[in-house]
Amino acid sequence: MPRLAAAGWIAAAGLALLSGGLRPASGAETGAVQVEKPWARASIGATAAAYLTLLNRGAAPDRLVGTTTPAAKSAQLHETREDGGVMRMRPVKALALAPGAPVTLKPGGLHIMLTGLARPLKPGESFPLTLRFEHAGAVTVTVPVEAAASDRPAGAAEGMSPSMGGMGKMDMGKGDMGGMQHGAPGK
Repeated sequence: MPRLAAAGWIAAAGLALLSGGLRPASGAETGAVQVEKPWARASIGATAAAYLTLLNRGAAPDRLVGTTTPAAKSAQLHETREDGGVMRMRPVKALALAPGAPVTLKPGGLHIMLTGLARPLKPGESFPLTLRFEHAGAVTVTVPVEAAASDRPAGAAEGMSPSMGGMGKMDMGKGDMGGMQHGAPGK
């Protein structure tokens, strides 16, 4: 890890620790929202994705309304859907979290798109990711980086998340990001 990038991530993690915001990679809870099994795949270039499971343990609905990380210029909630035989990726403004219903962000579906990475993500490393919830507030988790071919977080049960491999054509419309269609924000 280059010293400057490592120092920036360590400083961000240190500030989060001092404020009580950084939680272990196995999961975290803020207010009524629990964050479980965050992970990301190793990247080659300046784009990657992060995945996790959210569980609203409260009695009232909540929403994930934003994400940030010092590891990338932008961290946005996205969804991937098939449309006419083409996989299309769209930004999502917010993600509804119904009480008691887990929502899993995984390859080929909902995910947190990381663009403008400070440097490629490498297996065995980790980075902080802050999630902002409408009612529960903010929580920062540590996201471990798995191998590029991984389809689930380390230690997860077989079949937890489908692999993006073999999905066929991916189209991102305005700007080419790996051959996927990328369009206007949804939801």
